[in-house]
Amino acid sequence: MRITFGTKYNQMNYYQNVLQNKLNDMNTKIASGLKIQYGYQDSSINNQNLKLEYEKTTLDQGIDIAKNSHTSTLNTDKALSELSQTMVEFKTKLLQAANDIHSPNSREAIASDLEKLKDHIINIANTSIGGDFLFAGSKVDRPPFDGQGNYYGNNEKLNALISSNNLVPYNITGHELFFGRDSDKQKIITSNIKMLNQSKLHPDIMDAIHRTDTPQEVYIKPEDTLRDMIGDNDLDTTNDKKEFFYLRGIKPDGTAFKAKFSMDKAYKNKSDATTVNDLLTQIGKEFGNTPQNKVVDISLNAWGQIQIRDLKPGNSTIDFNLISSDVDVDNIEELQTKGARITSFNKSPFLTDRSLSTIQGRTDNYDFRYTRIPTAFIDKDNAAATKNTKLTDILGPDASVLEIKGTRPNNEDGTINTNPIEPLYMDIENATMQDLMDNIKNHFGGKLEVELSNGRLSIVDDNIKNKEHDSKTPPFDGEHGFSISLKTLDENKLETQAIPTDYENEYEKTYFINKGPKLLGNISQVLSDGSGFATPETKLSEVAGGSINGQSYTLKLNDHNGIPIEAQILFDDKGSYLKLPSKTPNKSEYIIPLYNPHDEPPAITITKANDVTYRQLMDAMSIALNYSNQNAQAYLAAENRDNTPTQENKKAYESLLEQAKRSVSINLTQNGKIEIQDNIHSLSKMRFMLYNDSTNDFSSQAIKNTTANIRLNANNALNIDEPDINFFEQIDDMIDSVRRGIYRPDSFGENYTQDMRKIGIQNGLSVFDHLSDHIEKMIALNGAHSKTFENIIRRNEVLKVQVESIKGETIGADLAETYNKFSNLTTNYNAVLASTSKINQMSLVNFL
Repeated sequence: MRITFGTKYNQMNYYQNVLQNKLNDMNTKIASGLKIQYGYQDSSINNQNLKLEYEKTTLDQGIDIAKNSHTSTLNTDKALSELSQTMVEFKTKLLQAANDIHSPNSREAIASDLEKLKDHIINIANTSIGGDFLFAGSKVDRPPFDGQGNYYGNNEKLNALISSNNLVPYNITGHELFFGRDSDKQKIITSNIKMLNQSKLHPDIMDAIHRTDTPQEVYIKPEDTLRDMIGDNDLDTTNDKKEFFYLRGIKPDGTAFKAKFSMDKAYKNKSDATTVNDLLTQIGKEFGNTPQNKVVDISLNAWGQIQIRDLKPGNSTIDFNLISSDVDVDNIEELQTKGARITSFNKSPFLTDRSLSTIQGRTDNYDFRYTRIPTAFIDKDNAAATKNTKLTDILGPDASVLEIKGTRPNNEDGTINTNPIEPLYMDIENATMQDLMDNIKNHFGGKLEVELSNGRLSIVDDNIKNKEHDSKTPPFDGEHGFSISLKTLDENKLETQAIPTDYENEYEKTYFINKGPKLLGNISQVLSDGSGFATPETKLSEVAGGSINGQSYTLKLNDHNGIPIEAQILFDDKGSYLKLPSKTPNKSEYIIPLYNPHDEPPAITITKANDVTYRQLMDAMSIALNYSNQNAQAYLAAENRDNTPTQENKKAYESLLEQAKRSVSINLTQNGKIEIQDNIHSLSKMRFMLYNDSTNDFSSQAIKNTTANIRLNANNALNIDEPDINFFEQIDDMIDSVRRGIYRPDSFGENYTQDMRKIGIQNGLSVFDHLSDHIEKMIALNGAHSKTFENIIRRNEVLKVQVESIKGETIGADLAETYNKFSNLTTNYNAVLASTSKINQMSLVNFL
């Protein structure tokens, strides 16, 4: 029989259970290494543990994503490295081609090698890893480039989310790789007519001291005199007229300008003569150079061509065109009608405006036997006229009769024939250039020969002699009396403008190039601040560099059906309008407003001059090019003459536009050029030019007023380099130059060719250096991406260790401390068990 108190037993049992539980807890902590197993055991520790676990998971995810992105940058780096190596091979072969020692077969072989390297570059650009194309932007599921180098990807960045709200880009897009912009590069432009030292080329005419020297082709240098560059028709250096220069262009600040200035060509002492360097300095002043600050650098290249470098990196606006003459005029078209001598610095294979009614022949400076018609006869297909070319393919459609006037050639003994000669009237219909040549020869008589070369007509009077010894030996500088002028008349024998201006002397009044179903403008529409290309939503004034209020532009075109029309666009702050000729004889033109497309009905306004966008300009061009496909009623419905347009007017305008877009599409290309697409014909019948109505006005007031201008196509300077690149277009141009043997601008001399505007292999090397530099920048950019992800991975791993350390401190059990507690609890537990055992052993006998 045991004797004890119930309370004592219960107390002992309680302590035993408590100690047992504590021992179990300590044992669990020692086994797991954690302070708690369940959230209810310690909510604060559990909450902190959840936060740290979330951070660890996020860091693990960031590390995984960063590793994947890093792998992508390594793949990109491999592709770019191979691209860089291919560029080295390309330049090596281009340098080889730049040596002017190759036969056509040799050049063709090099061009073929370059083509293969280009194909390899395209293959690199289409690199894919795991089905994703590296250089496609976000369109990773399809090849970004076709075989010609056209880009079908986008310019969107792929970003890795390596932590909360932390997006890091990791791709290089095909757009930034091959169509990017380098803000550290400067724009360089050049004239493309080589200038020779005329004194060395014609010493018998121009150089009294070295008159018997052998003629030499020596490129002009800055220290040569202005007379050396322009030329002269005698040995006297003191009797030369002033030379007048007519300069047009765009300044570095984006504003258009005109300038007319004169320089003395004559001199008594050569040390006092005006030099070519003086001309370059004056051109620099017109662009904005001052003694304290230069905005452009003007120089001559190795081929005597004027080269201009914009000194502001990243700017893309400068442009220029220059001609000179010994005649001072306010309208430069008068230079050709007056038979003035013109020196040109730019030429382009563009069909020009048929805007002359009269043209006067000009006696050659160095061989007085020759009288040259100062324009080129280019047919409607943009080819130099031959003897079989019809005059109707050269002259304007209104011309019916060609009036030929002049004075007789010399007598047989070399004296001037003063007998008058009546004009000759020649029917143009069905007549050819050969007929014109025959009529000139037969009409004027004498010992005349008529020559046609590269579309240029020359009349040779073989009765002109050497003035010193009256013999048929050069120089042929004797007296000469022959002259000739041509005038175009309409069917009523009234004077009409039908003779083309010369492609070397024209500037804006030039037709777009026709390429199958497309018409292409040659001028990139660049924002006046030089920061990039225009888009359809860009305002014209943002490119023009100032207000276009009050300006008017003429559209000369053959519409979609080949019908010639002349339209106008008028820009005014009261509203801008398209003016089209009436379809009804003797009726006034249609005046169609350019409605604001952003108006919400019932609001309706006409767009002010400086708010007109490129989209609105292109829409107006579309309507004009679709002219003959619409009836008169459609134009009348869209008209508004009193600045109070109605919704019906606007709907009629939108209907005109909708109809036009079925036949014609007009857009801006990737490099900001206007492109007109014929949607019906594979060989378009369209022609198009747009020019400022005051383009040829060089009066004082016109020069003063010129601050802004829109140009879509012009005989302007060639771009050697600029901040923006178009990789494959530029590569193709280099390959084509190699194949055709174009080493520098003006490689073909007097030949009329579509390659006049090619910069050539040697300038192409400078462009290629820019392309290579751009690729190296992309390699560096990708390297920066790669290094970023390496740092992200390293940082996240360090953070992960820190989080795990803190987590360990937060939830991890201190084993030494826990073991000590476990030992103490074990001792206490054993003591309780021992006491309990003794109590359990007590009996009444023991108690008594």
